[in-house]
Amino acid sequence: MEIIKFSAKWCGPCKTYKIIFDDVISKYSDITVKEVDIDDNADITKKYDITSIPTTIITKNNVELDRLKGIIIGKELKTSIDKYIDI
Repeated sequence: MEIIKFSAKWCGPCKTYKIIFDDVISKYSDITVKEVDIDDNADITKKYDITSIPTTIITKNNVELDRLKGIIIGKELKTSIDKYIDI
C-alpha cells in the first residue's frame, strides 16, 4: 500500500495535518508514503487532479482506493488505512 500526501510549504492546514498524519503513519511499517509538494510537482498534482490541500490518497498497485481531503483527524485516517490493509 502507498499513501500519497499532497500539500504545500505555505499551507497552514497542511502543517497542522502533518503532525496528525505523521503520528498515525508511524504506527505502520508496511506502508510507503510519498509526500508531494504541489508547487514542486505539477505533473503528479495534475495526474491526480488535486484541487485542494491537504489531500491524502491511499493506493495499492497504482489503483486509487480512497481520497481524503482536508485535515483528517487521526482516528478517521487510521480507519481509512485499516479498511484497505488486507486488500
